[in-house]
Amino acid sequence: MSNPPHKTPLFLSVTRLAFATYFIAAFWMSIASATQASQLELIWVVYLLALYFGAEWLYYFFLKQDIDLSYAFPLLFGVYIFNITTLVNGGQEKFAILNRIEHMSSFILITFVVWVFFTKYLPQSVWVEHPYYTALLTLAVTSLAGVLNEHFEVMIDYFFGTKLVGKGLDTQLDLLMNSLGSALFLGAQLLIGKIDDPNKRSASTKST
Repeated sequence: MSNPPHKTPLFLSVTRLAFATYFIAAFWMSIASATQASQLELIWVVYLLALYFGAEWLYYFFLKQDIDLSYAFPLLFGVYIFNITTLVNGGQEKFAILNRIEHMSSFILITFVVWVFFTKYLPQSVWVEHPYYTALLTLAVTSLAGVLNEHFEVMIDYFFGTKLVGKGLDTQLDLLMNSLGSALFLGAQLLIGKIDDPNKRSASTKST
């Protein structure tokens, strides 16, 4: 028997409209060079657009398996807003602190998405009995995403002559802020879980 058709949540439709507006504005700013300090290169906007379509593909892929990732899209939009704010304001050269805040804040949100995915769709016994294993798995996934992004930045700079990678220790600091954002979120979740742990474990024991 086939599954009933999935109804698109209203907030997801609104977020998609926001993304459409975002990309129209980003393409216009990258082509028109709206600000001299802007580092919003056209190739980077294309890269962000490709990532967005990749997210849509993952959404439909998992939806066919009754895994709803629609909650991730508003958070992804937040990440994109952080990114364009940094680039338009010359975050790599003039206000490097913006770039650090972007990386840390973005990876708090990204870690939340991965955390919810694992804790909701992994077998619950894994989460209840091994929260630190789940945290390490989440950290591994988010760290890989951060490393891949840095590699893509270097490749785009090399092939297209852009300046997405800042001078000096930019890549190392970006990775550090990514890790700090992920660790901050996971540390808070593990602390909350530790506080609530007796109730969760007793409920789990009774259910089994």
